[in-house]
Amino acid sequence: MKPALVLFLLALLLPIAPPSLAKEPAQPAFVVTDGASGEILDSFRAGELRHPASLTKLMTLYLAFQSVAESRARWDTPVKVSARAASQAGSVLELKAGETLSLEEAVMAVITRSANDAAVALAEYLGGSEDGFVTRMNEQARRLGLASTHFMNASGLSAPGQVTTAADMARLALALRLQFPDNYPLFAKKAMVWKKRQLPNLNGFLGAFLGAEGLKTGFTCPAGYNLVAAATRNGKSLIGVVLGARSKDERESLMVRNLNRALKGGVVNAAVKAEAVSATVPDLSAAVCAGGVVPGETTGTINIPLPTGWALELSFGREPAKVRQELLTVGKRMGLSGRIYLVRVPFNGDLRYRGLLTGLAEEVAVKSCLDFRDKGGDCLVLNPLMLQGALEEQARLARFAARD
Repeated sequence: MKPALVLFLLALLLPIAPPSLAKEPAQPAFVVTDGASGEILDSFRAGELRHPASLTKLMTLYLAFQSVAESRARWDTPVKVSARAASQAGSVLELKAGETLSLEEAVMAVITRSANDAAVALAEYLGGSEDGFVTRMNEQARRLGLASTHFMNASGLSAPGQVTTAADMARLALALRLQFPDNYPLFAKKAMVWKKRQLPNLNGFLGAFLGAEGLKTGFTCPAGYNLVAAATRNGKSLIGVVLGARSKDERESLMVRNLNRALKGGVVNAAVKAEAVSATVPDLSAAVCAGGVVPGETTGTINIPLPTGWALELSFGREPAKVRQELLTVGKRMGLSGRIYLVRVPFNGDLRYRGLLTGLAEEVAVKSCLDFRDKGGDCLVLNPLMLQGALEEQARLARFAARD
């Protein structure tokens, strides 16, 4: 069985048991600020030290934008990929040593794909070396007033001493928004083109919140799931930060709750409460990477049931809950039963969900779909090979999306 397919099916079919911990992991830290003034509207542990993960790349992007604005680089400047950049782990564009890409392509790879190899290639070009670039990152952090933030690399991969706070990340996002108004819309791009392929933005928040303007997701086992987001609705702009969520769903739902509450004129805090800064930064590895398994990766062989037979696609849409409900409703109306799957797929630079009913006999699938179409319905028949291909494509996408 292919590991990627095993990963997808395991996540879909098996319940997640809470890890046994001697100590409950730290709760997520968050802050919401006004997108124009930076005034803090809501916060919880916003001054507490956390691992930034790929939110680090916001400073990498800041310095790239700054270099273009100061004419020290151009968007079409070729950036050569070193062996060190090509060897980066985690989310990558799969760049090869010696390959070149434009500075614009590298920037878009960092924004849309959170590509660690592109981030290091950018750092080496702009700073002479990644170490030299990191020095610039920390100097700029001081100038922006990010008093509790320290960077150790350009990608955000876990490193001792690499820390930030929710409040600092909100300040950095505000600086990007105000200082680079021509570049800021890049964060809302739903896809990038690379080698004639359209690669969707892995930031799911873009399609989950009305008025979302993008920015950056982040994930490592020690950090948990992080998100810096911005949105404008009815003329009101907000910046939100969540650090240390235990899942992508928790990260997204907490951000949606916080921004909606602020948009409705909810909690207003004049300042971040003073918090005792501990030398120990919370490590969420046991909670989010139980058993040492990183989301998006598997080890060993897992025996789980695979879908068999033919399938029908009976629903399609952006919101998984609605797709699932429509799938159940239509399947019941057609008098069919089987195992259901929601398969996430790229669609016009965004992400959508296909609702599949599997485990059907060929004649049942074909006849049911034809009858349903005669009644004005819409469906698609998938033979076993088509079904396998759909699941493998979902698993491939999940390997990238789960990591950031």
